[in-house]
Amino acid sequence: MAILLVGGVGAGAGASTVAVGLASRIARADRSVRLERIAGDDRAGADADLFASLDFAEGSGRPFDAGALEGQRPAEGGVLIVEASPGAAVAELAARLEARPLLVAPEGAEAGAPENGTLVRTRSSRAVPGALHVPEDRLLAAPTVGRLIEASGARVLARSIEGDAAIIEHILVGAISHDATDVSYFERRPRTAVITRAEKVDIALGALRSGVSCLVLSGGTEPSPYLLDRASAGRDTTLLLAPDGTVETVRAVEGIFGSAPFAGEAKIERIGELMAASLGGEELARLLAE
Repeated sequence: MAILLVGGVGAGAGASTVAVGLASRIARADRSVRLERIAGDDRAGADADLFASLDFAEGSGRPFDAGALEGQRPAEGGVLIVEASPGAAVAELAARLEARPLLVAPEGAEAGAPENGTLVRTRSSRAVPGALHVPEDRLLAAPTVGRLIEASGARVLARSIEGDAAIIEHILVGAISHDATDVSYFERRPRTAVITRAEKVDIALGALRSGVSCLVLSGGTEPSPYLLDRASAGRDTTLLLAPDGTVETVRAVEGIFGSAPFAGEAKIERIGELMAASLGGEELARLLAE
């Protein structure tokens, strides 16, 4: 029987990411996992829903008040992981729940290991002695199409089947000198958003033919009806119209990398892989020791 309390130094530190990664790592060690979220902030409900959707862990799907979790225990041989609200006093809360505390802090943030607990460094370029290391990873930092829409102020002209939940890992500017018949230019990386002027129809068509996740037409000019028809028919690409120019749109979009809430199958799989690489068998046994 083991209880882990995961809390971040603030919003966006990566506590949800770490909680899911730990659940995946523990499940790979053939132990049952229950994953719950403490109420108290705007992300609590969404995190609880995410935890309940995992196929390797159980979760109630609703946030709890901290007091409601006092005295709760996992099933025999299982592990209960509880995520605290951002900025919570992790050591004190862990004492109330009789849990082992893990404090999550991005690289560069002032933080030390909590009493009787573990410091988890996220978005880290190097391992820190005595801390659990979650390296910087572009996929984990990637925003969704929905966040891209918010940041750019774009209008949705056509949505792909995956829609706003699609992850955008790479931003590619449609170069003026590019040969639009060569779709390999747009296929170099997965999960790509292409940004190009609305009047550059040949470049936009090349991006649509390649099936990029998102195509952002900049400048605010209404695009060719042919582009709308092509995007609506294929449904591989979300087509957006941004009011600002290409440079301004790129800057707005690049600024949201690393700030998106943790969600999506690709990110769940990725943090599982990273946690398995960072947390070996002996380290896991020490973390779960009663």
